[in-house]
Amino acid sequence: MQSLTIEPSTFTFGDEASLADTAVTITLEAATESTSPTGLLYSLERRGEQVAAGELSPQNDTTFQAAIDITVNTGQNSNYTVYVYEAENSGGERLQGSIRFRGRNISPPVVEEAYNTEEATIPESGNERIDFYARVVHPNGQELIDRVRFFLIDQGGNQLGDDFEMFDDGVFSGQQGFIDEAAGDSLYSRAFFINPTNSPDNISVFYYATGVDGQSSDTLQTELRITE
Repeated sequence: MQSLTIEPSTFTFGDEASLADTAVTITLEAATESTSPTGLLYSLERRGEQVAAGELSPQNDTTFQAAIDITVNTGQNSNYTVYVYEAENSGGERLQGSIRFRGRNISPPVVEEAYNTEEATIPESGNERIDFYARVVHPNGQELIDRVRFFLIDQGGNQLGDDFEMFDDGVFSGQQGFIDEAAGDSLYSRAFFINPTNSPDNISVFYYATGVDGQSSDTLQTELRITE
């Protein structure tokens, strides 16, 4: 195994590009020091997951090529890793390269409003549901919203758990905390439950959204009181 060339290895979408999924062709050329008796294979990965794989075609005894079609969003930043290795020696020596896509400049998502149950009483038995809602839009199209989340800070300044994801998928299952009534209406939701083991608290709720290009919205804050 000698060298790996990737064209283009960096691709930038300018402001003139429409915000949409688009297909881009990447060319790989691998060179070996001597003839490979089994041929060469490639693997294309993103975030540790394989998104494409195939065989390089021999151009001569020591040069191999392949063309890979990748569908990317023109507003999204993404990085891929390419591995090239001998077909019967996948655990041995391999060549590695990277491909970087840089999306066109777009605006971040906007959390227009956020609200939740303002006061919840700890039940003597069973569960009490607490609902969370956020209306989120993207100036360049709703498909450019990647995630909508919130996190909770108790009265002592400690975060309660991780950041929690919200949904706009029309799935309603109240017992599991999924309370979205209409898919695609820009209103994201989530529910949690308290039970007799909870303690009184004054909780600050912080809502935010992230776009596919990694930009985050401003954070909106609300309050939640847990009482006996």
